[in-house]
Amino acid sequence: MKKIYFLAMSLVIGFSANAQLTEDFETYPLGSYFGGHWTNWSGTSGAENLIVSNDVASSGVQSGFIGNDEIQDPILDVGMKTSGLWTYSMDIYIDFGASGYFNAQHDLASLGTTGNWAYQCYIGIDPTQTDTPPLPGMFSFTTAGTAYQFPYNEEEWFNIALEHDIDNDIVRVYMNGELLSFGTGSDLPFGDDPIYQGKLNGFNYYSASAGNSMYFDNIKFYEGPLGVSDVSGATISVYPTVVKDNVNISAKSNITNIAVFNTAGQQVLKSSPNSATTQVNMSALPSGVYIVKIQAGKETLTKKVVVK
Repeated sequence: MKKIYFLAMSLVIGFSANAQLTEDFETYPLGSYFGGHWTNWSGTSGAENLIVSNDVASSGVQSGFIGNDEIQDPILDVGMKTSGLWTYSMDIYIDFGASGYFNAQHDLASLGTTGNWAYQCYIGIDPTQTDTPPLPGMFSFTTAGTAYQFPYNEEEWFNIALEHDIDNDIVRVYMNGELLSFGTGSDLPFGDDPIYQGKLNGFNYYSASAGNSMYFDNIKFYEGPLGVSDVSGATISVYPTVVKDNVNISAKSNITNIAVFNTAGQQVLKSSPNSATTQVNMSALPSGVYIVKIQAGKETLTKKVVVK
């Protein structure tokens, strides 16, 4: 998005019967993508496009990525909705010390018009100060001039789901399947401009900061309330990510394969623990950055680890 109004502001477990749109990025070519449900702010393929990445993924091996060039501006067009209850769910991963941003647009024909931002989500970044990410680990859901804040874990997949009650101009926020409640309750205003309220047309991901590094995966958009089968949260955990010796790994399923690669792409360690928890001893490796790829059940996670 070309202008941010500062203070105006899942793992797919099969297709729901009422699912309208799903995105797991597995069939897309890597790199810049424009087409299908994906457009961008200018409407012309170019630097604003979505980037499809295989750095990390909540499931499978690919995800969407918004980097730090402050240019990327893709939009997911979900079609114009003017009534009913519509849920938007996705898994999000924010790199350590980094930030992310997305918003909902009432009407894609009115991009850039004051009031057309239904809400804005600042992840690891202060809504009033986008040049740096001064709020690492804090998610700011901003609507109708108020920022509603809650914490998230960096370098870990988490699910955010939003229920849009278009008939009553209300939106509800869920994190990992849990309905969030704030000082005013869980029913938050879905925008505040009467010209645009009552409409939902798309979701805009923007490189809002030079500290931006946001991955997103397993998008689902459908009519109806959030279902528990539509939420995953983190299924594989890796900690710490800056180590001298052991990296701890846990998962909901048995971990079948672990491979560690250096930045040249050479495999330097491998194990097959076949258990839900394990450790990888990296003390014999030279200092530097390594990529750890983990397979647990049907899930795959790729994680960057720094050895000191």
